[in-house]
Amino acid sequence: MVPKAVNEIVRYESPIRAFSRTAAHDTELAGVPLRKGSRVLVLYGSANRDPLEWDDPDTFDIRRDAARQLGFGQGSHGCAGQGLARMETSAFLRALVERVDRIEVTGPPEWALNNVIHRLERLPLELIPA
Repeated sequence: MVPKAVNEIVRYESPIRAFSRTAAHDTELAGVPLRKGSRVLVLYGSANRDPLEWDDPDTFDIRRDAARQLGFGQGSHGCAGQGLARMETSAFLRALVERVDRIEVTGPPEWALNNVIHRLERLPLELIPA
């Protein structure tokens, strides 16, 4: 379940907030006309919670096949470090599964202020041993 869990984590809380591009020519996207030179903003968190793409998108479910999530970008715009991030997250989750019975949140999460990266500044936890 670890590979599915990693994809679901990234789908549910995308590490990148957004990126923008400029339309190279007049076009249409989902029925919306875009003129050449228009700025287009891609919101990863929104794309990864799109109800047209995901069943029950606001539910975290590690049984879900979230391989098509966009949290690391896609294609030539994919994150160069995503392989390492996947490896680190997988190793961390496997270690937790072996050693921890449950995780309890002991205080409020604090989100970091950043326009690009979506991350926690602080998340107080208690790990209850297995």
